[in-house]
Amino acid sequence: MKTVLLSIAFVISFGAFAQNTRVEKLDSIFSALYATGKFSGNVLIAEMDQPVYKKSFGLADESTGQSVDSNSRSLLGSVSKQFTAFAIVLLKQQGKLTYNDSLRHFFPALSFTHITIRQLLTHTSGVPDYIAMMNKLWDKTKYASNKDMIDMLIQYRPEVRFAPGTKYEYSNTGYALLAAIIEKVSGQPYADFMEQQVFGPLGMKHTLIYTRRYRPRHVIDYALGYVYDDSLHNYVLPDQSSKFKNLLWEDGIVGEDGVNSTVGDLLRWDQSLYGNVLIDTAAISEIFSPGTVAEGQTDYGFGWHIKSFNSYGTIAWHSGGWPGYMAYIERHISTNKTIIILRNKFTPELKVPIDAIRRILYNQ
Repeated sequence: MKTVLLSIAFVISFGAFAQNTRVEKLDSIFSALYATGKFSGNVLIAEMDQPVYKKSFGLADESTGQSVDSNSRSLLGSVSKQFTAFAIVLLKQQGKLTYNDSLRHFFPALSFTHITIRQLLTHTSGVPDYIAMMNKLWDKTKYASNKDMIDMLIQYRPEVRFAPGTKYEYSNTGYALLAAIIEKVSGQPYADFMEQQVFGPLGMKHTLIYTRRYRPRHVIDYALGYVYDDSLHNYVLPDQSSKFKNLLWEDGIVGEDGVNSTVGDLLRWDQSLYGNVLIDTAAISEIFSPGTVAEGQTDYGFGWHIKSFNSYGTIAWHSGGWPGYMAYIERHISTNKTIIILRNKFTPELKVPIDAIRRILYNQ
């Protein structure tokens, strides 16, 4: 009996040692980045819904000295796409649309033909990215909305990049169109639908659609995003930077962007996708199934990149960027590990040290 108890004690103490070692290694990565001025924001790394490492760095508002904390809301950029995709799946489950519905069914004035909702979800539609078109033609003194984008697509009639369904090419336009479809089908503004049908039911109390410049309002616990300005030799708001301020005209376009959240809410979101919450397990499986094109499978499902590894199993991930912000979420579906990183300092040369984080998580 004594031998058994000693063995149990050894296993417990070894597990605690391994856990502490992982925490120290993870902390050394982000503390070093923070110490060199390259990181500000929140990190949450979890296993089976339990945080392994959770820490906040830097300031949410440099003018007031308010620190970033775990409740700080941050703009997600293209990580927003997975929420737009989820809303489409929810509407499909409610019988209000199908994945084979034509884009022209919702917007008959668009010149694009034979494009389905599924192809918009998986970036296989061939719809050209609106940013290139509007960079040339849009008045940069105004903030554009989804309606503005659609009106310009109707007016200028850009050609598709390829025949729908034949290739994969990432397109922000597709997800902005999906947000407009959500509004058409539900009869609600995109922000209201997301709050009432997705964020609220999932208990994501700190998550919202927020376009700070297009529709300004006070949001508590908001982390402002900063960019480094070479001429000023300092981090400033994008509005104060000659390099970035001309990119802000997109601020009112949502669906491919626009979700703001916290690391805690994103972990709640991540865990909801393991269960039969709001949508059934068959629908969840489809979200994480790669799209198909003429040459085979892509590595993108509904709002998520997907890849299988010998060491880690199936991983779904997405990154997002916007002047002042960078976001990253990664789900290790086979082992229920989660990596969430929200940054409110835009440092182009800094890539997420994801390979090192994975090796630490798996004690490699």
